[in-house]
Amino acid sequence: MLSQAPDRSRLKVLWPSLAVIVMLAVGWLVYRPALSGTFLLDDQSNLAGLQSVNDAETALHFVLSGDSGPLGRPLALATFLPQAPAWGLDATPFIHLNILIHLLNALLVFLLSRQLARVVLHDRKDVPMLALATTAVWLFMPLLASSSLLIVQRMTTLSATFVLSGLNTYLLARKHITGRPGIALAGMTFAVVAFTLIAMFTKENGVLLPAFILAIELTLLRTPPLVPALQWTAWRIIFLAAPMLLMVGYLFAQIPYPDELVARREFTAAERLFSEARILWEYLFSAFIAPAADLGPFHEARTANALSSGPWTMTAVIGWIVTIVAAVRWRKRCPVASFAVFWFLAGHLLESTTIPLELYFEHRNYLPIIGPVFALSYLVFRIPGRLRDVSRIALAVYAVMNAAILFGVTSMWGKPLLAATFWHNQDPASVRAATTLASQQLTKMGPQPAIKTLRGFAERYPQHAYIRIPELNLACAIAPREDHTGLVEYLDSGLRSVAFSMTTGEMLDELLTRSVTNKCRSVQPATVAALADAVMENPRYSASIHYNQFNLMLMARIARASGNTDDTLEYLGRAIDLLPSDDLNMMTVTTLVEGGRFDEARSFIEEAEKRLSHQPLRRYNSKRYLDELLTYVNEAGKLAGRSSPPSAGD
Repeated sequence: MLSQAPDRSRLKVLWPSLAVIVMLAVGWLVYRPALSGTFLLDDQSNLAGLQSVNDAETALHFVLSGDSGPLGRPLALATFLPQAPAWGLDATPFIHLNILIHLLNALLVFLLSRQLARVVLHDRKDVPMLALATTAVWLFMPLLASSSLLIVQRMTTLSATFVLSGLNTYLLARKHITGRPGIALAGMTFAVVAFTLIAMFTKENGVLLPAFILAIELTLLRTPPLVPALQWTAWRIIFLAAPMLLMVGYLFAQIPYPDELVARREFTAAERLFSEARILWEYLFSAFIAPAADLGPFHEARTANALSSGPWTMTAVIGWIVTIVAAVRWRKRCPVASFAVFWFLAGHLLESTTIPLELYFEHRNYLPIIGPVFALSYLVFRIPGRLRDVSRIALAVYAVMNAAILFGVTSMWGKPLLAATFWHNQDPASVRAATTLASQQLTKMGPQPAIKTLRGFAERYPQHAYIRIPELNLACAIAPREDHTGLVEYLDSGLRSVAFSMTTGEMLDELLTRSVTNKCRSVQPATVAALADAVMENPRYSASIHYNQFNLMLMARIARASGNTDDTLEYLGRAIDLLPSDDLNMMTVTTLVEGGRFDEARSFIEEAEKRLSHQPLRRYNSKRYLDELLTYVNEAGKLAGRSSPPSAGD
C-alpha cells in the first residue's frame, strides 16, 4: 500500500503532460489529410522568389526582399528556405511545417492557459483541466484551419508562436514579483521588448504583444505590493500603455482614406469600421457555432456596410459599445469576462479597424479567439452542483465534435479540385474562388473546363471581366492559329470599367509571355500594350501608384520584347520615379548592358544607391543587390573587350 502512494502522486503530476501529448498527436492526425493540399492565394506573390534560391547569397536576398509589410517579415521568410526545392511542385513540405507550428502553438496555449488558470481558480485541482479544455477547443477549432493550411499564413502562426512565448515568459517572470521584484521586472521587460521585436519581424501584428499583456494586467492580475506605486505605474506606461497609444495614433492617422484608395477598395474608413463591427460578431459566431460549410479561404466578395445599411450594422456597433463599457465597469466583478473582451479586441486592433485591408479573413482570429475560449472554459469549470460534471463532459464532447468537423475540413483541403469546386459553389461571387477552380481544372481536367469556368464567371459578374485574360491566354495556348479577336475586343471594352485587382496586371504579364514565347495569331505584344492602355483608362487603376508602377514595368517589357531599348529605359525610369525597387534596378541595368552601354549602367547604379530605402534590412539587401549588379556590369564589360574604370584604391 505504501508503495502505491508515490505512484499515484507521480501519476497526478504527469497526467496533464501525457494528456497534452495525446492531444497533440490527435491534432496531427486531424490535420494530416491536408498534407496533399496545394498553393493558394498569396503564396505565389510572396514565395515565388524561392525558385531562385540556390545558394547562401540568393537565400539571403529572398529573406530580406519581402514586401508584404513595412518590416519585410524576414524571420517568417527564412523558415521557407528548407522547402525551396519543392516550390511550385509539391506543397506537402510547406503544409507539414505549418501544422507542426500549429501544434507547437497549442502547447504554448496550454502553458499560457495553465498560468492564467492558477490566477483565477481557487481549486488548484482544476487548473490542468481548465488549461487542457482551453487548448482542446482552440486546437480543434475549424475556424482556424486556414491559418495553417494557407501556406503563406505561416507568417501569422509563427508570429503567434513568438507572441505566446513572450506571454508565457512575462507571466513566469511576474510570478516572482512579490519575492524578487527587481529580477521579475527585468524578466518582464525582456519578455515585452525581445518577443515583440521578434514577432514583429515575423509579421507586423506581433506588435500587439503589449496589448495582450495589458488585457491580462487590467483584469486578472493584481498590483504587486512590493513594487513602489510610482515605479509600477511608470513601468506599465512605458512598456504597455505607450505602445498601445502609439498604435492607436497610427490607426487614427489612417483616416480619412484618399480618394484613389476608396475607388480601389470601394469603402471609406467609416464604412470599414462599421463593417468590422458586424464581422467581429460573425467571427465569434463562426468560432463556436457556425457549420463548417460556412468556412473557407475566400471572402473577398463581401461588401462594406454603412451605418445606414440596415439594423444589423447599428445593432453590432451598439453591441460593442455596450460590451466594452460593461467590460470596463465590471472588470473587477467579472474579471475573466472582461479579459475575454479586452483580449479579443486587442487582437483585432490592427487588422479589423482603420488599416485599409480586405474586410474578412478567418486567420485574423488565430490569437484573438484564445481569450473567449479561455472564458468559455472557465465558465464551464465554475458551474456548481449537479451540473458541474455534466457541463464538463459537454465541453469535452464539444471539443471532440470540433475535431471531427475539422477532420472533414482538412480532408477537403487535401483534395484541391474538390475543395476548389466546393469553395466556388459556396461563394459564387468570389473571383478568387473562380480562378482557383479554373487553375485546378486546368491541372486535372484540361483547358476546356477551365475556360468554361472563367467565361461563365465573367458573364455573371462583368465587373470582373479581367478574369477572361487567362481565358485568352489558354485559347492562344491550345489554338494559336485561330482567330481570337472577339475575345480581345471584349477585353478591350470591358477592362475600362472593371473592379480593381492587382492580378489584372499579373494576368497581362502572363499574356505577354505567351505572346512572345508562343506565337498567337490574335495576340502580339502590341495587343497586350493596347489592353494595358485600356486598363489605364479605368480610373480605379490610373489612380493607383502601385498599379501605375506595374503598368510601366509591363510596358517596358513590351518595348524590350520589340527591341526598342530607348522606350524600355524611358518606361523603367518613369516607374522608378514612382517607386524604386530591386526589380526595376535589375531590369534597367540588364537593358543597358544588353545595349553595350556599360558606363551608363555604372552611373545608374551610383544614382540608385541614393534612392535606397530607409528601412535598414531593405537598405542592406538593396545595397548588396546593387553591388552584385555592378560586378555583373564590370564582368560583362570585360567580356565585351572593355575594361572597368580603376577603383578608388588604385
